[in-house]
Amino acid sequence: MSAETTTQPVEDRLILALDAAGAICSVALGAIGRDGLRVLASRKVEQRHGQATILVPMVAEVMAEAQRALTDLAALAVGIGPGGFTGLRIALSTARGFGLALGKPVIGITNFQAAAATLSPASRAAHPGDMLVMIDSRREEPFVALLGSDLQLRDAPRFMTMSEIARLIETSAPAIITGDGLDLWQADLPAAAHRIAAAADAAAILRLAADPAQRFAHDPAPLYLREPDVSLPKAV
Repeated sequence: MSAETTTQPVEDRLILALDAAGAICSVALGAIGRDGLRVLASRKVEQRHGQATILVPMVAEVMAEAQRALTDLAALAVGIGPGGFTGLRIALSTARGFGLALGKPVIGITNFQAAAATLSPASRAAHPGDMLVMIDSRREEPFVALLGSDLQLRDAPRFMTMSEIARLIETSAPAIITGDGLDLWQADLPAAAHRIAAAADAAAILRLAADPAQRFAHDPAPLYLREPDVSLPKAV
């Protein structure tokens, strides 16, 4: 990908966000200036497989639309999961590869917090309190995390059974249940809390990475929560 000189002066701090941990492959470029964050360009495609063939071209499209070069970036951000093993590693390796080549920091954002960040301020204001985020694990049970209204993790996220989730809902009484796994297990949940399906994407990751206090920043390392569905060769 070309790192040509930009056609306009760069005054803002640019962040490029990537995500391919779930069923959505997405890229977003934002500029942080005196007026806050502006999204300059973004792409989002529903694609659970083959992210390796489309992610870098999507980056090129976003940079070209914004008329900016990779060398203009101040930082990169990436969804660290949990999610699909292959898509997660593709996004992480792409972000870290760009970061290494450009000498720029890479900010990791959990997909739990990014999914919650896609909810509108009006929805969150209408149902104040904690949020339970359920992410599709591609197994019979979801990945689960309890977040405060400030989107901070209340406890370490886990891979949970439905009975464990039911007990967590009863004891924590979340105001909202959300995430891309909600539709898959909705019928098995206790009749409590407001429910809004939501999936993490690069635009939400970008907003969290742009937080001035870096309250949502994590190391750009995969958050697996369970072993990948692969068989390792036996030692000989």
